[in-house]
Amino acid sequence: MKPIIFARIADMEYYRGITDKDKPHNGGAYVKETGGAHECYNFDYVIDENGDYCLGFVMLMGNSSGDRQIRLENIIGCSTCKKDEMLEGVTVVWCATPENSKNTRVVGFYKNATVYRYPQHAEFNNDDGTVYDQQYNFIAKKEDCVLIPRHDRYTKKEWYIPLSGKHGYDFGFGRSHIWFANSKDKNSDEQSFVERMIKSIENYNGENLMDKEVI
Repeated sequence: MKPIIFARIADMEYYRGITDKDKPHNGGAYVKETGGAHECYNFDYVIDENGDYCLGFVMLMGNSSGDRQIRLENIIGCSTCKKDEMLEGVTVVWCATPENSKNTRVVGFYKNATVYRYPQHAEFNNDDGTVYDQQYNFIAKKEDCVLIPRHDRYTKKEWYIPLSGKHGYDFGFGRSHIWFANSKDKNSDEQSFVERMIKSIENYNGENLMDKEVI
């Protein structure tokens, strides 16, 4: 099975920055307390001379020592990556829970992404002369990134994401914002779910909301 990882982020429509019409919801304590979210730029691609790309952020939970990392060795098929700092060729499935809902859905995905063990940083100059520090855990070429239209995300059954211990599922997201699908336990139901998700992503031919002009 191809390397795949599921990441849960705040719900937004366009992920091109926070605006009066597009604010983050259900992204955890930080979003609730501050109204901000680094993932608000996950589909706002960066224009570069070597090719356009997206920087993806997910809030990581640290352990008792404050260590925040994506354990690459927990990604399916990557058990030998314990010393690696990055991993290429991974499908990243971005998930969120819409406002006034308890159901988690896929909002978009990166194909052929690079996953970093520890958060990376990129600096961008603001119009007012200040510098914005963007944290990110994933990077992918724009051509490999898809943002699903809001209506499709929350109505089509192929984009439903299970929560472990709820609605009869014994797999899916738990407390962490990262789900290493089917990486350890040989759960046939989980494996079938992941295989269907990979197929839905590879066969997707719908609208990419990244291509829509936002006014």
